[in-house]
Amino acid sequence: MKKNLNRITLFLLLTVFIMIFKYNDIVKEAVLSSMDLWLKSLVPFMLPMYVITDLLLNYGLGNILFKIFHKNYPFLIMISLFMGTPTNAKYIRDFYDSGYIDLETSNWLLLFSYSPNPLFIIGIAPTFLIALKLLGYLYISNALIALFSKRFFNISNSKPKLFSKQNFSKCLENSINKSFNILILILGIICVYAVIIRFIDLIIPNCIFLKTILEMTNALAIIKNSSLSIFPWMMLAISFGGLSIHTQIKSILEDTPINYKYFLIGRLIASIVPLILIFN
Repeated sequence: MKKNLNRITLFLLLTVFIMIFKYNDIVKEAVLSSMDLWLKSLVPFMLPMYVITDLLLNYGLGNILFKIFHKNYPFLIMISLFMGTPTNAKYIRDFYDSGYIDLETSNWLLLFSYSPNPLFIIGIAPTFLIALKLLGYLYISNALIALFSKRFFNISNSKPKLFSKQNFSKCLENSINKSFNILILILGIICVYAVIIRFIDLIIPNCIFLKTILEMTNALAIIKNSSLSIFPWMMLAISFGGLSIHTQIKSILEDTPINYKYFLIGRLIASIVPLILIFN
């Protein structure tokens, strides 16, 4: 089975390799438009959010949250809300590897601690009201998933994670470096999936469902400029997250017992309502 899967993967990669040469103009357009989308819709919103969150942590926000809740997971939920995905998975893995949360808590958090950066959603949505509705649905669905699933997990007590304090300039420098590492990774993934989407368009033109499932950022831009019913389609794109984000999450969790399937289950549950609205 694994051998056959490797052969199929090799065949698909060779096909894409040949298509890059044959349709180089399409590849160029896809990459340049993705870079423009990244620069105008992601960097202006995600960079300041990453930096300010790091500064808040440097000056004791994580320690304050532990004193209030006596657990580490409220901090990780906050990270998912304000810094977005895949940063949430990076922090979950870091806390698990360091012994600040156990495996049960890690898997439970994967079910619902997901969110695109809220400033990005506000920036790319057609109106501020639609952005608020999208974020409202996402946060409510995540809260319900957390509430109803918690009884299936044994959430144990945790020891506090003490964040070492740096001087302001050093913390700012480190935060900017770390933020751009994440943003460059996101740019590369957006470009790769944009090329794949353009190639799919050659075979199955205007298949918005497939584009929405593959990559969220490009899908949101396409939906915004289409004649579709914008709100439910954007709900689906944001709720599922796109296979590009799923790939990032699975990669981050490699070599740990933290199970990616919980992230997938959470995103599928959150996608039920928008799918009903779209296909009803």
